[in-house]
Amino acid sequence: MATIRAALPAEYETIGEISAKAYANADNAPDFYLSVLRDAADRAAHAELLVALDEGRPVGTVTVVRPGDSYAEIALPGEMEFRMLAVDPSSGCRGIGRELVEAVLERARAEGVGRVVLCVSETAHRPRRLYERMGFVRMPERDWSPTEGIRLLAHSLDL
Repeated sequence: MATIRAALPAEYETIGEISAKAYANADNAPDFYLSVLRDAADRAAHAELLVALDEGRPVGTVTVVRPGDSYAEIALPGEMEFRMLAVDPSSGCRGIGRELVEAVLERARAEGVGRVVLCVSETAHRPRRLYERMGFVRMPERDWSPTEGIRLLAHSLDL
């Protein structure tokens, strides 16, 4: 089981590389998005950046956003959103992604938020399966495309 907490500045560079590597490997993310993923310091400054640690080493991350945050894409009042969930590909399938999602859900419940939302690329089959197994359902009315050729599918979980 990983330890999940707020990321520290000394971890931002590693977190950025984990994020970029995970998205490049799994989703063929465009170059402009890889630079956004690498900028963990900006995410920490404008949202809540969480890190998963295994034996003190960063192995995963997720960005938690609220409506109105500069990183929010689809969150409405009464919702919490998470983005940029990434697990170091060398960490294998050990449930770290699920633990990070559970940490988001715990935060949402603690804040009295009624729903957690996210968007995931239509080509990201493995993350979509995780979210669906955890009870997230599709919200096609909030699907969108940040750029030509990329379609993001909206999902939600009522708490």
